Amino acid sequence: MELRDPENHEDGDPDLEEDTDTALQRLVELTAPRVITERNLRARYRLIRKLGSGSYGRVLLAQPRQGGPAVALKLLRRDSVLRTTFLREFCVGRCVSSHPGLLQTLAGPLQTPRHFAFAQEYAPYGDLSGMLQEQGLPERLVKRVMAQLAGALDFLHSRGLVHADVKPDNVLVFDPDCSRVALGDLGLTRPEGSPTPPPPGPLPSAPPELCLLLPPDTLPLRPSLDSWGLGVLLFCAATACFPWDVALAPDPEFEAFAGWMTTRPQPPQPPPPWDQFAPPALALLQGLLDLDPETRSSPLAVLNFLGDDWGLQGNRGAPGDLGSVSGEDGEEEEGGSSLEEWTEEEDEGDQGGGRMGTDGGTPGPGD
Repeated sequence: MELRDPENHEDGDPDLEEDTDTALQRLVELTAPRVITERNLRARYRLIRKLGSGSYGRVLLAQPRQGGPAVALKLLRRDSVLRTTFLREFCVGRCVSSHPGLLQTLAGPLQTPRHFAFAQEYAPYGDLSGMLQEQGLPERLVKRVMAQLAGALDFLHSRGLVHADVKPDNVLVFDPDCSRVALGDLGLTRPEGSPTPPPPGPLPSAPPELCLLLPPDTLPLRPSLDSWGLGVLLFCAATACFPWDVALAPDPEFEAFAGWMTTRPQPPQPPPPWDQFAPPALALLQGLLDLDPETRSSPLAVLNFLGDDWGLQGNRGAPGDLGSVSGEDGEEEEGGSSLEEWTEEEDEGDQGGGRMGTDGGTPGPGD
């Protein structure tokens, strides 16, 4: 499997017979000596405001001092994330940045005394969850989002990688019509077959085969995990809520869905809230959310249903108010936080979720 960082071609491309895991390890080794050390991020960037934060770091809107467009600067705390974990996420991002459905990772990884950092393209309309505050998206937007994500996931899978964290928070939006969205946060992306532990807690987007695991058991990572996440994301985009808290009994919503899926012959009418979908959308959801990962549809199954009515014509309202989107003039948005006086020490104890899924880089077994 070929996995190449466009900037490392002068060092010799990985052999085409290398598997993805070996090629990725080689890229990490090649990239390690190229990490730039700075005493402070301000040496290279004018920091504008915080876009999101999590237990492992934060994402800042920043302006490169050498010029160019504003970027989303992802910071990972060195006391919480191993250097190899940071390098792996950066290398994966660089290798898949050619696809428009994946958030572009920019060159020049950095380290300061407290952080690892790398820049990604800035999505001015935030993440998909910000558009789903009160109601689902109009059908045309749902289809646009699903088509782009299906292509992005197929691109990853064709290169032997599994995203493993498909959810609305990790879908970045570039315009109000969703003409371009991109899947971000590759912190959990691993080569297919990597050992995958159960989620650390209830996670609505996790498939039942993972939810059934008990530590220290693991499962080999498969593309079907992303298919399940894409099916849950379709439900979220259409309804502005998750279908269940966890895909496991005794969650009542999941039990109702699983009961309908496994009853033979299958009842013609699905249980609420699944009955709001037209038959083509319901067939797509049944494929992506197949309880058996071996028979689950691939993400590209989405393309077979784009010309059909999905029954979402009631979602006619405009997406939620996304606020100011410029962000490049240094003005503070409502609810934002100015970084004029920010120092790295302020990251001590910074917790909570935010845009771009900064928790996605949580170290797993073997990191």
